[in-house]
Amino acid sequence: MLSRVAENIYWMGRYLERAENIARLVSVTGTLLLDQPGVGPEQGWRRLVIITGCDAGFAQTEQRAGEEAVTRFLLSEPDNVSSLFSSVAYARENLRTMRDSFPGELWEGLNDLSLFLKDQGEKGLEAAYRHAFLCEVIGRCQTLVGILVGTLSRGPAFDFFSMGQHMERADMCTRILDVDVATGHPTMGGMDLLWLNLLRSVSGEPMYRRHVNPRVNAVDVVSFLLRDRRFPRAFNFCLHEVERCLNTLDHNALSIQLLKRMERRADTQDVATLIETGPGLFMDELQQELQKLHRIITAIYF
Repeated sequence: MLSRVAENIYWMGRYLERAENIARLVSVTGTLLLDQPGVGPEQGWRRLVIITGCDAGFAQTEQRAGEEAVTRFLLSEPDNVSSLFSSVAYARENLRTMRDSFPGELWEGLNDLSLFLKDQGEKGLEAAYRHAFLCEVIGRCQTLVGILVGTLSRGPAFDFFSMGQHMERADMCTRILDVDVATGHPTMGGMDLLWLNLLRSVSGEPMYRRHVNPRVNAVDVVSFLLRDRRFPRAFNFCLHEVERCLNTLDHNALSIQLLKRMERRADTQDVATLIETGPGLFMDELQQELQKLHRIITAIYF
């Protein structure tokens, strides 16, 4: 496989995952702010800008971090490279250059999603319609991934797609844990709702209640999202999937070594102490190691 093609597939996986994550986070944040009257709208929406790593770009708009400005910036702003609109556009462009190598249903589905955003994107910013709009986006993203899982032969193309998808998912997991734990101060009230919404942001509530604890508490939720190896949106599960993909490739020693180190750190970290002292530094370090892993993958395979 040409390195250029491998890179396009890897980034298509990242962009599709990013689009779904943005839709999930905006939807759950809207629900959280309705359930937690103690959290001011600006504080809540600003938190979402920080989670997605868009704070520098948003600051350039010179707008207050209110509901309308943040949702527009994250959902439909073409100048924001991490917005929902941009992520789908980049994924579509990557697929366009290699569409003959993928099932036709994937191109049709991604094209439909792009047209849906153009037709309904402005209406999707309205509070009354936004939840339904975002649920439709999430469903369409999951359909696209399902098409790939169900029709693409297992081999380098599938592995590079899965690697990009899980790299992006692991990064987002550290971001939501960082901000939500940090802002989960008792004076804000509704602590259980905070943890519940964190689980719901990754569709993890049923699996958490079934496999970990019927009751929601901070330590168990953070441990679940960091360490669980059965839940597909947990940090260590994502690392394991990236490792599986790398094991099919040559020259993987350095990447595997870094993955093992991150996995050990997540396993051995005292979660109670992490919550008490604030997870910012720890999550920042995990994000930096993920960025280092991305640079290694790029240097060796692309």
